[in-house]
Amino acid sequence: MTRPGGNAARSVGAGSLCVLAASVLWGTTGTAATFAPAVGPLAIGAVAMGLGGLLQALVAAPGIARQAPELRARRGVVLLGAVAVAVYPLAFYSSMHLAGVAVGTVISIGTAPLASAVIER
Repeated sequence: MTRPGGNAARSVGAGSLCVLAASVLWGTTGTAATFAPAVGPLAIGAVAMGLGGLLQALVAAPGIARQAPELRARRGVVLLGAVAVAVYPLAFYSSMHLAGVAVGTVISIGTAPLASAVIER
């Protein structure tokens, strides 16, 4: 058991700051992409997916290795998830390019709960 103000409180505070930082950074990607009009939305999405994907893979590698048998047993679901993760940034940055940042963001954020409900169902 930890006492108030101990490591648990510090961990919650650090976690909250990390979530806040991620929210700010994620919330500015569509806007930042508009400052590079010479770069196509698919290129921006591919770079974001490539760099972000590599970083996430490095961080998650130990957990993936531990769960390898379970992941192999659910190969179809893992493949579907991989395709969805690969398509999302390409579709997101294309929507920002075609519809504008405000409309693209509202549609992207607004459809997430609907898509989650459909998937859960």
